[in-house]
Amino acid sequence: MTNLISEEESDALDAIQGHQEVPVARWHRLRRRILLRNTALIIILLVRATAMIALPEDYLKAAFPFLDDSVNLADITYTRLLIASFFLSIYLYAFFTNRYLRSASMLGVVVGVALFWSDAGQYLMSGWGSFTIQSSISFGMRILTVTLLVMNYLDVRR
Repeated sequence: MTNLISEEESDALDAIQGHQEVPVARWHRLRRRILLRNTALIIILLVRATAMIALPEDYLKAAFPFLDDSVNLADITYTRLLIASFFLSIYLYAFFTNRYLRSASMLGVVVGVALFWSDAGQYLMSGWGSFTIQSSISFGMRILTVTLLVMNYLDVRR
């Protein structure tokens, strides 16, 4: 098969479409894998948010044993859901249009790690003695979320 355009023309076309960071041939292979991971991420986050809203006292004792009982968990949940939906909308736009996907993937990793470390810091400050089976499951869900975000970023970055 012959190449119908020269190398200079190909470079010019690449420069025009600088926002499209994942080549189309690779994108068709990656799209399904990243979509499955994103679906798993959304399910994990919705399960956690539902548990926080439906059973605030139980979830507060299980996932945040270092917090005082007077903390309004619903406010924390709604604030985190608002932040998550803002970043999720940016990520989904990048995902469905294949524009700025590397940047959006890196943003997802940074936000996920920041939330993870804020919770991990609280466990470190309160001591690992308050780390129960329930809190370890919640902490494991956070680690899984960050792992899936990093895997998406690595796939897009290659």
